[in-house]
Amino acid sequence: MEAIGAFFLVLVFGFTGDPLAIGLTLMALVYIGSRVSGAHYNPAVSLAFFLRRQINAAELLVYILSQFVGAFLAALALYFLSNSIFYVEPPSTNGLYQQVFGEVIFTFVFVLVMLTLSLTQTFRRTNASGLAIGLTFGGMLMVATPISGGILNPAISLGTAAFDLIQGGNSYTHSLIYTLAPLTGGALAAFAFSYFHQQVEV
Repeated sequence: MEAIGAFFLVLVFGFTGDPLAIGLTLMALVYIGSRVSGAHYNPAVSLAFFLRRQINAAELLVYILSQFVGAFLAALALYFLSNSIFYVEPPSTNGLYQQVFGEVIFTFVFVLVMLTLSLTQTFRRTNASGLAIGLTFGGMLMVATPISGGILNPAISLGTAAFDLIQGGNSYTHSLIYTLAPLTGGALAAFAFSYFHQQVEV
């Protein structure tokens, strides 16, 4: 399920680059996969759930590997369907620190929403969770795209960079930004969730 979700997210990223389309796709995938895998589809989300002790280290590794495989296969499918190689790179209009900051803070907001909707008694049983998660991700992409390129998901960067590398490209040089920054945002979201809910039953 995690591989399938990452596959379709990258497919929509590659074909449209439209934050609304990506957010609506994520919404559908959350409804499809929430009862199967928790519908992470993003290593930053999985890391946050690991830090919240919702999954163990072995499960975290499987989640991230599955997400990477799904993203890689999506890059392959995009090449097959469009004869073009999809990869991600930051905009040249902003500096490194701005790009890193954008990826960290907007991933932080998205992952914090994921944790709140998944782990608190108030929201965990609501049918609107998928809609809220999808729209949040789409909204964060809208504001992050002009700053950092708007990826907020290490699997998208790593999977597409791996396929690009096989084809002789060098987009892997940007993977460090799109891996460490979102993971940092996810970790900060886990710590923030623990702080905000330390005296609340979750």
